[in-house]
Amino acid sequence: MYLLPEQDRDQLMMRATECLDEGSSIEDKIKMARHMYDSWSEQLKREPHIHQLIEKLEECLENSREAMLELGIVETCKHCDEEEGGSCCGAGLENKFDTFLLLINLLLGVSLPEGHSRLDSCYLLTDKGCSLKVRLVLCVDFLCPKILSALSHDELVRLQNISGDELLTGFKLYDALKRFMRNTRH
Repeated sequence: MYLLPEQDRDQLMMRATECLDEGSSIEDKIKMARHMYDSWSEQLKREPHIHQLIEKLEECLENSREAMLELGIVETCKHCDEEEGGSCCGAGLENKFDTFLLLINLLLGVSLPEGHSRLDSCYLLTDKGCSLKVRLVLCVDFLCPKILSALSHDELVRLQNISGDELLTGFKLYDALKRFMRNTRH
């Protein structure tokens, strides 16, 4: 895993977490992300640095998914949601997402939801799990006590390293998109 110097990492994460549309509804954010995608996607995908980051992020997402399946996390979460009536993806969590994170998902081929399928949960949660590939740090990083107790120390460290690669690559792409769109005439 490549580590950025601490100062660079802090600056990158600060820029990557600026939320431009904090007061907007998720429906409005999705609408804006679709508009941005329609207006910018071809240009963004042709930009070499952004294209490389998208490919790297897809690889990181696959690594995270494989690790979560292998470690039984996906099955544990599914069981908790379906059988125990719980879900970490509570109603209102969608308000933490912003337009650029939704745009990244569109660039990765995700179909954003047209409506709220589960009123008791996050707008982005479906019967098959999260509709997004790229999620908030909270969504990627959170592990409930049940999962934590089932993982060995080595498994947890492995998962955190894999998740860290996903998050760092996502931050880099988020920052690159914002910088490119800010500095490019359209």
